[in-house]
Amino acid sequence: MAADRGRRRVGLRLRVTAVAVLTVGVALAVSAVLLVGLVRSRLDTAATTAATLRARDVAALAEAGTLPTTLALPGEESAFVQVVDETGAVIASTGNIDGEPAVSTVKPSGTTPLVLTIPIDPLDQADAMRVIALNSTTSTGVVTVYTGESLENADDTTAAVITVLAIGLPGLVVIVAAVTWWAVGRTLRPVRRITRTMADITASDLHRRVPVPDTRDEIGELAVTVNETLARLDTSVEQQRRFVADASHELRGPLAALRADLEISITHPERTAWHDVARDTLSDVERLQHLTEDLLLLARLDSNQQRPHQQVDLAEIAADAAAGIRRNDVDVNVLGADSSAIVDGDPEQLHRMMRNLVHNAEDHAEHHITITLTKQAATVQLQVADDGPGVPAEARDIVFERFVRVDSARTRDTGGTGLGLAIVADVVASHHGSIAVTDSDPHGATFTVELPAHQPT
Repeated sequence: MAADRGRRRVGLRLRVTAVAVLTVGVALAVSAVLLVGLVRSRLDTAATTAATLRARDVAALAEAGTLPTTLALPGEESAFVQVVDETGAVIASTGNIDGEPAVSTVKPSGTTPLVLTIPIDPLDQADAMRVIALNSTTSTGVVTVYTGESLENADDTTAAVITVLAIGLPGLVVIVAAVTWWAVGRTLRPVRRITRTMADITASDLHRRVPVPDTRDEIGELAVTVNETLARLDTSVEQQRRFVADASHELRGPLAALRADLEISITHPERTAWHDVARDTLSDVERLQHLTEDLLLLARLDSNQQRPHQQVDLAEIAADAAAGIRRNDVDVNVLGADSSAIVDGDPEQLHRMMRNLVHNAEDHAEHHITITLTKQAATVQLQVADDGPGVPAEARDIVFERFVRVDSARTRDTGGTGLGLAIVADVVASHHGSIAVTDSDPHGATFTVELPAHQPT
């Protein structure tokens, strides 16, 4: 596992470095080609310009009739000048090509200079020179002035630039690779710490958190997000553990009572009132059935296994729930049920929500229960109020938790499973609603549920 993680880290580091080196290498190569081309172009242009200016100067001398037979170019041994008449005879030249025939038979048309790149054998048989041919009109006819500039300096300079680039660019690429490798490794260091911590965290120590780097960047955000996810997971696992422990405890009670009754009855059959045993057994079985149904419903709600929603009239559900109240000493008032209050939801779950709220009120009410439905533009509000002891302010945050019994006087034998209000809260949440508990007037508890109203299309 560690080796695999190491290979993945090196792979990412290597890929980023390779991309950086390839990008920089291509950019530098293109830049080098452009630089060499630009330098060579500038050097060639300089040679062309120098030869052109010299040709114009000599042409001016020819036009003025002051052209000497031997032309002097002090310090320009690599350059030359040659003047040729219309018959191709050389009438003037520099000393370095004195006595040589015309350097070229190609002549420009008109007065536009002609640019040639040709070897001049008397000066350099191997390398070409930049030659400018320019016509000049004299008193004796048209002559052609040939001036040449050596390209040796341009070649040497270009070669020097290429040598510097050939040595420097690979070194620069190596530096880029080293810096990128170091920078990526330093950047990934917090990720490696997060990875190692995550790999060491098990279901038994979800309270641990990954280290958060001091940098305010994406990796810091990643660490914060991972810690928030771990916190939610820790809370969820802890709730699941408590739920399983509480469910086991709740199931153990009726099972133990059921087994004890049956063992005593079998041990002393002559003293057993079998009718009473059957009645007690049926009571325990019913309690087990109710608890199992509650647990299955909560499990389905936890897994978000929602069935297709339908249009449900909360007014009808409220009327049915009120009719199911068994106590004869309680007055039940249903307000707002004379008009429909349609919501979109699971009919079975909404019936269960309503029954649980009404049964909770029935268990606590002294004399009165009021069920109120209020249809608003975007929501339907349901209120179930009783005149019982109410819910203490300090218990309102936990009253919707599972296996919570706020009334300490109520035991498991008389207080149900402790899942009724938890189911209500989960059903409301799954239908994108809200629930709250407040005091009733003059005393008691009022549970207020708000659900999104059905919006006709």
